[in-house]
Order: sequence, then structure tokens, then C-alpha cells
Amino acid sequence: MAQEKTSGNRKSSTILAMDVASYSKKMGVDEEGTIQQLRACRTIIEKNVSSSNGRIFNTAGDAFMVEFGNTLAAVTTAIAIQKEIFEHNQKIANLSKRLYFRMGINLGDVMMDGDNILGDGVNIAARLEGIAPPGGICVSEIVYTTIKGKLEHELIDKGKHNLKNIADPVTAYYIDINTGEIDPKKFKAPTAKNNLKIYFGGVAIASLVAAVIFFLNPFAEPSLQLNTIALLPINANSTDEGQTNLAAGLTQDISASLIRASKKLNIIKLNSHPEDLNGVATKTGARYLITGDLRQSSNNIRVSINLIDAQNMSTVWSEQYDKKSDIENIFELQDEIVSSVIDELVGNGDILSKEVVRAVSKANSKNMNSYACVNFVRNGFLNKGISPENFNKSLTCLKQAVKDDPAYKEAWQYYGYVQSWGYSIFQVFPKDSLSIALNAVEEAISLDANYAEAYATKAEIEYYYKNFDQMLKDGEKAISLAPNDAHTVGRVSYVFGLSGWGCHASTDLQNKYEIDEKACYRLKKGHELGVRADKLDPYKNVLYDNFGRAPLYQDSKDWENLLAVMQEQPADFMWWHHYMGTASHHLGKKDNAKKYFTRVKELLGGVNTIEALKKEAQIWHEMTVIEEMMPVYLEYGLD
Repeated sequence: MAQEKTSGNRKSSTILAMDVASYSKKMGVDEEGTIQQLRACRTIIEKNVSSSNGRIFNTAGDAFMVEFGNTLAAVTTAIAIQKEIFEHNQKIANLSKRLYFRMGINLGDVMMDGDNILGDGVNIAARLEGIAPPGGICVSEIVYTTIKGKLEHELIDKGKHNLKNIADPVTAYYIDINTGEIDPKKFKAPTAKNNLKIYFGGVAIASLVAAVIFFLNPFAEPSLQLNTIALLPINANSTDEGQTNLAAGLTQDISASLIRASKKLNIIKLNSHPEDLNGVATKTGARYLITGDLRQSSNNIRVSINLIDAQNMSTVWSEQYDKKSDIENIFELQDEIVSSVIDELVGNGDILSKEVVRAVSKANSKNMNSYACVNFVRNGFLNKGISPENFNKSLTCLKQAVKDDPAYKEAWQYYGYVQSWGYSIFQVFPKDSLSIALNAVEEAISLDANYAEAYATKAEIEYYYKNFDQMLKDGEKAISLAPNDAHTVGRVSYVFGLSGWGCHASTDLQNKYEIDEKACYRLKKGHELGVRADKLDPYKNVLYDNFGRAPLYQDSKDWENLLAVMQEQPADFMWWHHYMGTASHHLGKKDNAKKYFTRVKELLGGVNTIEALKKEAQIWHEMTVIEEMMPVYLEYGLD
């Protein structure tokens, strides 16, 4: 009988890994009923483990990792659990509601990490669980040797298996117990390739590259130096708008899931393909790069994904996927890629990654038109073409998307965001219309209470309402959920900064425009976040961070820094030209100032520009700036 041997923080232990077969599918069909049955099974598992002096050291929804100091105890406990769950299942008339656990058992070297356990001893147990029959038990050869002749059940030799991320082939044995749907003698063990294709519920690509690491030890720095990952846009290999938006949507979902996976990661999403990957690694400090290609023909889609080690530009992993291009297959495709990337990069076994996938995922779209709409909004509109035409197209399709797919959080979030721009950017809606935007984004938050982007949008809407205290709460919530996402940090920075106008204004102007005592705090906080967003965005892909820094410089009349920060990211946007013009004027660069203010006048319609500027300033709470700069406007021909 094998007993554990301890040496420092390493020891030999018997590990029992188990999870529910087809759990994600069952959750998708009947979430409440599946959870109810899982609770009953959990009670059975905990009771038997406790009575055998085992220790559950990790749980992940339907998955359990159990340590035993005695190998025979581990095996007999597993058998007892399977038999009791089988008896429980016999009481359930609806066969689809029955849960069957797969189990894997291994004796091997492990490493203690607090209360957690890591190492090949754990990994092999998890891999054996993956090839076990539903309701069955698979053990390694060392376990077979240890318990041989001590069980009333036969052990069936299933031969050697090449298990994923395990260096040497492992001989596997099934315990001959009929506690599942399939006789273990007749069950064909899946190959390593097929075993990888476990479908988890609806997340984008590499959401788990670091999520598994974070899950194993949430208070440690990510291993493998995974703090920074550069994500290149998936190449559509086509000029077709639908394919381009689909590729951009997949890229966006990858980024969002990575950000959600771990707060310790800095995900740098590039907007264009660089010529030199080495340059990307140098400039970003990324440890890994993710690249991809998408091709679509008729009703089929092919996606190739590459995981590249930035230290030597070698391809760590590459895979090609062929699917039908319907909504279910698109998300199934994402799930397969998630599983494979995790296996290659982390290799901790499917049982340890599954709950993190579920933790970072929320319901995806169930409607292809809704998904296509969101892809157009975030790529065709917000990323490439902010125009009245694309605004109207976006708003129209988003209104339909939330009707067709009311559980699609991204559709609600973008509906709120775009609707609010109808008041602020495009000025086609009255301020009362912000209630529609606020209701939409609150619906997104009700679908996912940890949706950072939705909180950032809500902060912006509260800013328009001049509800600055609530804006701070929502913005701080967004930052807490995604502290290393340049997009989120940048968005919050500019509304915080803009809400601080008047901090340095005269007492008369502060009184006239009711500048509160927190204005300076918000102005400086916005600037701090803008600086932070800028550091997270070495390629200057996010416009917001310079607009987060600009208000402090404009308000405090620091013209050199205002000019410098605006020059970083040129944009044909009225306020960009305004900041460039005021800074150039006060630095004595009047020819440049004239050029910028001429463009301000053009963008404001060419006539009655002072009134148009005041209207803009009322929306953006910049009236103190307008009054202070009035002589400058008049000098350059604004009327």
C-alpha cells in the first residue's frame, strides 16, 4: 500500500480527478436542474472523501481534485462514489437529467502550493479522467501495480496513451464497474487529439491563457511571465465587410476574455498588422503573441490560430479549424481554441481549467444577425468609421439585436453606448434620450455584474447627466474589473478628467458654473488614469488616454504639455483641433493656431460658430474654458 512521502514542499500523493461528462451541454439545456443534481452529487462526494481521510484541494464547478495518502483508499473511495451516484441516478426518471462522473487516479510526485497541489502527479490524473468512460474510473499503471489483487473488480488494460503535455506514454486501466451508461469493456478510450476538443460554454479565444494560472494561485504573479500578451488582429484575407467584421469580432472577443480572465494581465490588442513581429515584442514587452487568419466560403469558415513565443519567435502551437458559419459553430470554434491554447501554454489538465472558462464567460449571442451587428458596431463604426451614416446603421441594428437576442450583453452595452452618442457626439437626440441609453447599459450589467466595459459606458452616461459622484463609482468599478485594459482605463480617464473643468478657473467662473469642491480631484484622477492608459498602450491604439490627460493641461494652462499630448494621436475631431489651437496660440505659434481654428470653424458648420461651440461646451461641461478662451476664438475668426 503506497503511503505519501514528503520532501520539503514536494511529496508523493495519490490524486483522484473527477468531473461530469457533457456538463456544459447539460447546463445549456437545463441549468437549474443540472445545478440541483450537482449539489446532490457533491454531498455524496464530500461524505465519501471525508470518511476515507481524503482532502478535496480544488473544486471547479462540476470538477473535483482530491488528495489521498493511501492509494487503495483513493480507489475504493472512487468506486463507492460512483456506485452511490449510480443509485441516485436510478431515482431520476428523466435520463437526460442524470449526471455521470468520469474519474482518473494517479500516484506521483506533486508540489504543494499553499493548500493547492501542482505537478505531473496531478496532471496525469486529470488526463486519465479525460479518457475515462462516463460513470467510470481510469487509473495509471503505478496505481494498477499498487492495488492489483486487492479489489473485487477486474482492471481492464487499455494500453498506452500519449496524453497531452505528458512526456512519456501512460498505460491506462479501466476498473470494471457498471455504474455508467457504457460498459467499460466496450468503451473506446478517446485519442489525445479528440480528448482536447472539450466544449466549454461560450468564451472567446485565449481567455484562459492566464486564467488557469490565476485560478491555481490567484495571489501569485502569473507564471511563464505572462503579464503582457500582444494580440494581433485576425486577418480576414478579404475586403468583404462581413468577413472583416467577423474577424474583428473574434479578435475583440479574445481580448475581452483575456482581460476578464485575470486582472494581472496587460493585453495589448493591435489594430493593424505590423511588418516586424520582433518589433512588437520589443515595443510591448510581450511574452507571447497570438496571431490568426480567417477564411470564409459559402457556409463554411476556416480559422487558423498561432501562439508564438516572443523570446525566440518560434511557434508554440498552431491549429486549423473548419466549421459551418452559423452562430453555434462560431462559438464552438472559440471554445475549441480556448481548450487547445490552455493545454499548450499551461498544461494543467482540463479539470483545472473548466471552471475558469465558465467564470469568465457569459451568454454569447444566439442570433447570427445580432452577432454581426455587434461586430459592425465595434469594428465598422467605432474602430474605422465614426460617421452619421454608420451611427444610424449601428443604432438601427442594435435596436433589433436586443429584441432578437435579449440575453446578449454586448448588444445591450453597445446600444447604450451608441444611443448616448446620439446626444453627445452627433447631437440628434435631446438629453432626455439618455434614459434609454442608461436603461440599456443597466440591462447589460444585470446580465453580467462583472462587465467592465458596461460600467465604463455607464460612467460616461452619468457624466453627461452631471451625476459626478455616481460617475466616479461606476468608473472605479470598471477599473477594478479591468485595471490593465488600456481601452477601459482610457475611457474612464477622459470622463473623469472632463468632469474636473473649472478646477483652476476664477472664483467668479466657479460660482457661475457651479464648479464643486471635488472638481480638482476628478481632474487629477482623470489625468492619472490617462497616464496609466498611455503606458498600457505603447502603440497608441486608444484615443481616450490623451483626452484623459488634456483637461488638466488645458485647465491649468500648461500649454507645452497640452500640445505634446495632443500631438501623440492626431484626430480630425473638433475638440482635438481646439486643444491644438489654444496650445499653439499661447506658445506663440499663431500660424499653426489659425490652421487649427479654421478646422474648428469648419467642423462647427462655418456659421454661428461661437454658439455652436457653446452648445458643445454645455454637453461636455466646458463652459469655464469657453469663457476663458473667448478672446482667442474671436482673434481667429470664430463668430
